[in-house]
Amino acid sequence: MVKFYDISSWEEHLYYSTGGTRNKVVVENPQNKFLYYFKTSYKKKSKDYIYEFWSEIISSEVGSFLGLDILHYDVALRDGKLGCLSKSMIDQNNTLMEAYKWLQGFNEKYDANNKNDYTFQIIEKFLRRRFPSFIKNMITMIVFDSIIGNEDRHQENWSIIETSIKKKRILTKKIYTDISYKFAPIYDSGSSLGRELTDEKVAKMLKDKNQLNAYVNRGRSEIHWKGEEGKQKHLNLISKISNYGYKKEVEEIIISIKDKYNEKKIIDIINNIDNCLPKKLYKQKIPRTRKDFLVELLSLRFKKLFELKL
Repeated sequence: MVKFYDISSWEEHLYYSTGGTRNKVVVENPQNKFLYYFKTSYKKKSKDYIYEFWSEIISSEVGSFLGLDILHYDVALRDGKLGCLSKSMIDQNNTLMEAYKWLQGFNEKYDANNKNDYTFQIIEKFLRRRFPSFIKNMITMIVFDSIIGNEDRHQENWSIIETSIKKKRILTKKIYTDISYKFAPIYDSGSSLGRELTDEKVAKMLKDKNQLNAYVNRGRSEIHWKGEEGKQKHLNLISKISNYGYKKEVEEIIISIKDKYNEKKIIDIINNIDNCLPKKLYKQKIPRTRKDFLVELLSLRFKKLFELKL
């Protein structure tokens, strides 16, 4: 369930570095002393994606309903601006190690600034060597991106969490460090669900299903394919991954999502996503037309995924 928080009085931690394109700050909840990330929508010059933080929250709720390991987001108000709020995934024992750090360490020739180097093959090779059990997590994230139309799953938008805990051996009483790893919950999925579309464009797509279909078909993943220039279309990437030796994994993931899918529940999520806003902020709720568009958009994306021939 999405909740609303007024975090205007929460202490900001300026010493924390946050990457990415959106405005982010780290704040401390005075009640539990936990750290949270607050993010507003992307706005720069002529681009104002005012619904981007809502896309993050909706994606989180849809992913959670589908049974995915995904970071939870709430709605928050800070200094008069609405955004999404998420609890930090790490504490004093954990380190969030973003993908580009792993890939650079794995292959010294890997160029994080060259997008064509960021391929499924380099990711798969790294995971197969270091964390083979995480390959299915990665493919699950790619499949989920096809559902929400996320085009920004770059090298800072997925991570592996390293946990280090000091322990004492029973016999020798010596202190040692126990290190474990976990594929981080899916996060930073706000570049999705038509967040860049104006209200006027959304209204046109609702009336013209050909425009909506064309829009869905144009969607591309940030993850590239070795030997091919440019981005891969979402479903094409999934098909290629299946043919690359992961048909069983892809089928299992899609079947699991299909078994949990319920169109009525998706509609309920979208229609009620902003009910938590107080009355004074009701004007900042998602317009009815855009909610109808999101219902149509997700319905079409689910349909295309379920009809995919592997």
